[in-house]
Amino acid sequence: MEGEVTMKEKKIAILGITGSGKSTFSRKLAQKARLPLFHMDALFWKSGWTETPEVEYTEGQSSILLNHDSWIIDGWVNEGLAERLRQADLILYLDYPGWLCAWRYIMRWLRHRKVARPELPPDCFDTFKLHRFFIILSRGERPEIEDALRHIKNRSRVVRFTTPSAARDYLRGF
Repeated sequence: MEGEVTMKEKKIAILGITGSGKSTFSRKLAQKARLPLFHMDALFWKSGWTETPEVEYTEGQSSILLNHDSWIIDGWVNEGLAERLRQADLILYLDYPGWLCAWRYIMRWLRHRKVARPELPPDCFDTFKLHRFFIILSRGERPEIEDALRHIKNRSRVVRFTTPSAARDYLRGF
C-alpha cells in the first residue's frame, strides 16, 4: 500500500480494472465515510446496455464535480476522465492480479445474469463475453488507468491496494 490516509478526505476516487470490486468497495466506504457515492457505470449505461455518448458521460462527471463539495466516485478512468483524479483528495486504486479480477468477473456474471447490479438500470443483466474475460485476465485496461494517474502531481494521494486483504484492512481501519 502506498500513500498515507487521514480522515479529512472529502473527495475520493476509486479505480481498478473490471472485476476488481470498485462498486462493492465504494459502497462500503461510502457507508463508513458518510459521503455521497456516484457510480460512473450509472452514468455510462442506459437501459438495454445502451452506452451514453462520450460528451454526455463527460458532462455527467463534470456536473458531479461542480455541484458536490464531497463525493466518492468509482469507475473506469482514462486521460479524458482524469479531472476527477486531479480534484480528488484521495485516490484508492484496487490494482489486483488479472486472474483474480477475471474470476470475479465470472462470479459477477453468475450472480447478475438475471438481476441487474444495483448501480445499473434494472434491465441490464450481466453477460459473459469471452473477449472481455481475456482483457481482464491480461489486465488490458490497466495502461489507460496508469496513463490517467500520470496526471496526478502529488502521488501521496494515491493508495494502491495489490490484494483484497489490504483493501479490507483499510476499510476496517477507516
